[in-house]
Formats: sequence, C-alpha cells, structure tokens
Amino acid sequence: MDSIEKKLRDELLRNPNVKLLETAKWSVPIQTIDISYDTVKRTKMDILMKMLLTAFRTAAFSSAEEVSNMLVVEPLFIEDMIEKMTMTGMIRQTADTIVLTDTGKRQLESGIYVQPPEKDEATVHYSPAHEAFLTGEVEEAVKDTYRYAPDNRKLTTFSDDDWRLALEQLDVLIHDETGQTTIQSISAVTELDSVFASCIEFQLHQVEEDRYFVRIWNAMTGRWDEVLEDKVMQKELVAWRKKFSSEDV
Repeated sequence: MDSIEKKLRDELLRNPNVKLLETAKWSVPIQTIDISYDTVKRTKMDILMKMLLTAFRTAAFSSAEEVSNMLVVEPLFIEDMIEKMTMTGMIRQTADTIVLTDTGKRQLESGIYVQPPEKDEATVHYSPAHEAFLTGEVEEAVKDTYRYAPDNRKLTTFSDDDWRLALEQLDVLIHDETGQTTIQSISAVTELDSVFASCIEFQLHQVEEDRYFVRIWNAMTGRWDEVLEDKVMQKELVAWRKKFSSEDV
C-alpha cells in the first residue's frame, strides 16, 4: 500500500462506524488537446499616442516630420508610433495625408490602446467521464481503466466558448496594473495522445446508519472526485447492498 493510499484509508476509517469493504485502482481516460489562439492586450493610452491621434483628428499632416516639428518630438519616436498605429488600424495613410480611422477615434475617446494580436498556444485536458476540462498534474497511469469510461468527445462538438473556458482555467489571461489580456480568437485545435488520471476507489459501509457509499481520490486534481463517486453510486449501490448484505449473513 503506497503512502497516499494509506493516508486516505486512515482518514476514511477514522470514524469507527465506517467499514472498508473493497479498494480498487484504475485510471480515467483524458483527452489532450492543443489550442492555438490569438490574444490582444488593452492598456492605458500613453501621452504621445493621445497627442498624435488628437493631431490627426484636428489637422492634416502628410509625414512624420511635419508632426515632429509641430509637437517638438524626435522624428524616430513619431515614425515608430505611426507604424504601430497603422498596424492596429487606428490611422491610415493616403497619398497626401494621415487620416484617423473609426477605430482610432474610438480608442482615443476611451483612452484605451488595443495592441496588435499575438499568437499563443496551450494544452488543455478534457475528461469525457466528467464532461468537463480538468486541471492538474498527470502521473503514471494505473493499468485498469474506469469501468464506465465513455468514448472520446469529437472536437467538432466543442464551441469557441468551450475552448475559451478551458484556457481561462489555465490562467493564461493576464489582468494586472499594465493592462488586460483577452482572447481575440481561436485559430486551431489539435487532439494529441490521450493521458490517464489515476484514481483510488474505496467502497465503504457506514454500519450505524447501514449506508453504503464510495470515495474516489483523483490523483490528477488532487482531491476527492464527487462526479465519479455519484456515477459509480448510481450504477452500483443496489448491487453492493445485495452483495455485502449476503456476505454478512
């Protein structure tokens, strides 16, 4: 008996009215999915950007040099800022002038700069048995598989909202004093090889109340798994009562 199993067993049997009937080890199949996505960061607009946007809204400028002379700012800084705002669609340059776009107007009014999208990726784990995404460490799997394990869920049945929820559980989004990062879009999802979450099952009898129940420890999540406990109880409680009551006769 390994240390974690002994610790859990001792915890359950701390109540003298609880009797351990059977113990089993098995694993729950977990789908491993790689998600590619784009993020955008929203930050408070700096003074120079506000000055430039205000200038482009109120006057006609044809070059960074003209703006530099008017604002008395180094041309290099102006050129860099113009390039950045062009990339994000805040301004557009015509043949003879720099024009503020509707996007630029909205961001100027709000004072929030929406930075160019950045690509990222993360791996998430979905358990068909739980009908939910799980987080935690995946360890070496126990050989036997959960007896009520359903088939893997097809990726086409997930929505973008499902993928966003899975990513949020991983804390991939940042909210700090510098700004807020959000997911702009999901670009691709790829299923990898499945992994397995090891579980320890304890079938128990509360003698005083004549109540049969099960506790299942999920090593991946590091806690008692009430979802699996409920599923096993629904399917096996009647059989346990018949089996173990006859053994007591």
